[in-house]
Amino acid sequence: MGGWRRRAPGATPGGHTGDAAQGGTLRRRPALLAVSAAVVGLAGIAAGAWMAANGGGGSSTLPAVAVAQQAATPAEDARNLTLVNIAADGTPEPAPTPSPTSTPPPAPQAPPIEGLRIWSDGDSTSFFMTVSLFQLAAGYGAVPVRAADYKISSGLVRNEFFDWPAYVPGEMATYDPDVVVFMVGANDANQVGTWESYGAKVGAMMDMMHREGRRVFWVGQPNHGRAELAASVPTVNAIFQEQASIRSWVTYVDTWTATSDADGNYSAYAVDDYGVTQLIRASDGVHFTSAGGDYLARIVLRAVLGR
Repeated sequence: MGGWRRRAPGATPGGHTGDAAQGGTLRRRPALLAVSAAVVGLAGIAAGAWMAANGGGGSSTLPAVAVAQQAATPAEDARNLTLVNIAADGTPEPAPTPSPTSTPPPAPQAPPIEGLRIWSDGDSTSFFMTVSLFQLAAGYGAVPVRAADYKISSGLVRNEFFDWPAYVPGEMATYDPDVVVFMVGANDANQVGTWESYGAKVGAMMDMMHREGRRVFWVGQPNHGRAELAASVPTVNAIFQEQASIRSWVTYVDTWTATSDADGNYSAYAVDDYGVTQLIRASDGVHFTSAGGDYLARIVLRAVLGR
């Protein structure tokens, strides 16, 4: 016979029996509904009392407490909570230490030769070096005081080709350079005379270049492809180095090592700053190619920059 059938306790609408958890949930729902109704009822009583005290229910404005309760959100409630970390022994843990503010990096420093006036000269072995040195130094903010130049067949032993002691004081007075670069010696190497006499000429030239605050960079002679020069140049280089060592304003720049192979012999080739092997010497084994001048200039510039 048709009609309603009585459902077995715990059965689902489809006729299946639910598990214990489902049964427990169903049994708790009346209690939750009762609590919710009580809360709504209390809120209604409070609102009614307020409206009665304020002359009726015509106003749409709720008391501040009711508005606050109405507007509050879970996120705002969370911001009003103060959380205190409790250690295992029940005592409050200290607040975390804030991270220290990082120290800003130091301001970049200007190149040590920026704004300095630079002068360079010498015999014919120096020319391509001076050309490249002026270009490189200008890239660091230095100011070449004049165009690149050299004095052919010149040296300190014989003045008939060119008189350096008569020339240099006028150059220093005219241009007043802060950095002086000078390279001679190839024409002197085979006619030095005594160590003392040549040393006196070298020292006198260094003194002519001196003024307070000026730096002098005396460039030594390179290794040479001519046997007689390869044998005599080390003597003039040693005198240059000795005279520079007793003058605080003079720096001796060695080029012999950079123009020799691993065995100390003359080499017409060298590896540049970019890792490229370059022909740095002319066919006479004495002078430099333009690439060789650039190679030499970079050695000098490192000395000027203090590297």
